[in-house]
Amino acid sequence: MIANITKGRRAVGALIYDFGPGRRDEHINPRIVAGNVTGTPLQVARAIDHTARRRPGIAAPIWRTSLSLPDEDGILPDAQWATIATAFIADMGFSDAPWVAVRHGDDHIHLTVSRVDWSGQLLTDRWDYRRAREAADRLEEEHDLVRARDRFRAEGPQVRNNELEAAKRRGRGPDADRPPEREELRRLVREVRDASRGLGRAAFESGLADAGVHFRANEASTGRMNGYSFTLDGLVDGAGEQIWHTASKVAKDLKWAQLKDVIGDGPDAAATAEFVDRATEMLRQGRIERGAGQPGDHPALSTDPAARILAQWRAKAAGQEAPADAVPTPEPESVPAWTDRRRRPHGTLATDSIPAEIKAAHRQISTWQDEMETARSNARTWDGMATGAVTGPRVRDLHQLAAQIEKARPHIEAEVTARKDREAAETAADAARKMLREANRLKGLGWLDLRREGTSRKAEEKKAATASEAIHAYVEQSNKAMSRAADASRAAQKASGLPWAEGEDRRLRAEWPQLLDDAQRGDQDEGRARRDTELARVEDLARRIAGAETRIDRLGQEAELRRTMPAGQRQAEARARSAAARSTPPTARRRKAPPRSQGEQPAHLRRRPPSSGGPGKTR
Repeated sequence: MIANITKGRRAVGALIYDFGPGRRDEHINPRIVAGNVTGTPLQVARAIDHTARRRPGIAAPIWRTSLSLPDEDGILPDAQWATIATAFIADMGFSDAPWVAVRHGDDHIHLTVSRVDWSGQLLTDRWDYRRAREAADRLEEEHDLVRARDRFRAEGPQVRNNELEAAKRRGRGPDADRPPEREELRRLVREVRDASRGLGRAAFESGLADAGVHFRANEASTGRMNGYSFTLDGLVDGAGEQIWHTASKVAKDLKWAQLKDVIGDGPDAAATAEFVDRATEMLRQGRIERGAGQPGDHPALSTDPAARILAQWRAKAAGQEAPADAVPTPEPESVPAWTDRRRRPHGTLATDSIPAEIKAAHRQISTWQDEMETARSNARTWDGMATGAVTGPRVRDLHQLAAQIEKARPHIEAEVTARKDREAAETAADAARKMLREANRLKGLGWLDLRREGTSRKAEEKKAATASEAIHAYVEQSNKAMSRAADASRAAQKASGLPWAEGEDRRLRAEWPQLLDDAQRGDQDEGRARRDTELARVEDLARRIAGAETRIDRLGQEAELRRTMPAGQRQAEARARSAAARSTPPTARRRKAPPRSQGEQPAHLRRRPPSSGGPGKTR
C-alpha cells in the first residue's frame, strides 16, 4: 500500500476533482466510502473548509493522501476500504477532525482531512510521511496485503546513468559480457562473506584477496572499525585514479554493523598479546591497589582497574567467559507516612476501600466518555447546521409552510375567483340601482319635462322594471359568489391547517427571499451557539476524565505502596487509620434540650401570668 500525501488550502477543489471525470476520464462511479461528515459532496467539502477556516493563519490546512494497492491485491470491496480508511485516519491522529474518503477507481481511494479538529485545535502533521508509512505497514499486515517494502526494496544502491556510461567505456555493461564493476563487487564480496562465515576478519580479508577484490579497512583514530571500502582492477576514473566504493554503497547488508556479526569480529592474537604486555607493565610498576581484592575473589572482579581488565582479556583470549560484576543491592527508599502531604487524601483510605474507589472511578470515566461522545456527535450535528450543510428547523418550517400552502393552492385560487365574481356582481348591482333611481326620477316628471328629456313615462317605467330585475339577479349572483368564497376559504383552511391560507400565500410570495435569508441566518446562529455549548461540555468532560484518571493512578500507586512497604509500617498505619476513623463522628448529632423539672409543663401549654391590675379589672 502506497500513501501519497499532498497539502492544500481548500477541500472544495479536491472533492470536485474526486467527483469529476479525472485528467484522462479515468474516474468511474465516484462515491464516498467512509468519513465523519454527511451530505452531498459539495456540502461535505464546505463543512471541511468551514472547520479549517477556524485557524486562518494556517497556510495549508487541508491534508490529503491517496492509498493505492498493486494489482496483486485484487479489487477490494467498499466496506474493506472503509475499514482501512478509518484505521489509517486513527493511526495518523486525525479522528477528531472532519474527513472523507472517496473512491472513483478499483485500486485506490482519496482521503481529504482538515488539520483543524471540531474543537478548533490544530493537528500536527510532523513526520506525517513516516507515520503514514508505518500506518500503511500495519494495515498491510492486518488485511494480508502485499508489503510495499518487499516490492520496492532495492538490493543495493543502483548503478546510475553516468556510472553506467563510464562502465561502458571500460568495456562493461549490458552489451558486454561483464557487468558494471559495482554489481560484480556486490556478487564477489557476498560470496567471500558467506565462505568466511564465523572465521573472523583475517579469513574474510584473505578471501577478498583471493577473489581479486582490493579492500581497505576504514578505522577511526581510536582504533574502532567502521567498515570496508572495495575496488577492482581497472576501476579508475578519467584521470586514472582508483575508484573506491564503501561497503554501504555496494550493498546494504555489507555494512560493518551487519558484516561483523556474520564473519565474527573476535580479537586477533597480536592485539591480545600487546594488551597483555601493557597490563603486565602496569602491574609491575605498582598501579594496583594493595589489598583491594579479597582472598579467593576472581581477578576479573577485582577493584583494581588494571587487574580486572587484564583478567577479563586473558579469559576472553582463552575462550572463557569472565564473571559479571555483582549488581549492588539498592538501599530501600524511605516510605512516606500516610499523614504525609504526598499521600493525602488517598493515604487515609482503608486498604479494602481502594479497589472499590478505583472501580467507581472507572465507572464514572465510562459514563463521562459516553457523555463526551454524545456531546461530540451533537457538536458535529450543530456544526453542520452552522455551516449550512444541514438544514435547520427554521428553514424546514418555512419550507413546510410553503408546502402546506401549495396543498391549498386550488382552494385559494377558487376563493380569489369567487371574490372577484362577487365584486363584479356588486358593481353591476350598483349600476342597476343607479339606473333605477334615474328612471324613478324621470317617471315622476310631467309630460312637458319628459318631452324635454327626450323620453316618456312608459319608457321610464320599462327601464325601472328592467333595472329592478337586474338588481335582484346581481344580488343573487353576489350571494352565491360569497358562499363559494366562504366554502373555498374553509377548504383552504382545512387543507393547509392555517387560519388564513391566502394571507400567508401573499406574504410568502412577496417576502420569500428575505424570509428564507432570515431563517438561514437564525439557524446558523443557533447552530454556532449550540455547537460551542457542546464543545465546552466536551472540554469539561475531558477535564473530569483526566482528573479521574489521575485519581486512579494515585490510588494504584497507594495500593502498590502499601503492598511493598514494610509490614511493621503497614500495620502501624492501619491502626492509626482505624483510630482516626473512630475519633471522628460520622455525623453531627442534634443537641438535646435540657431536662425539665418535675411538674413543669411544656412551653406551648404554659399560661401567661395575670396582669398587675387585679382580678376585678378588665382592659
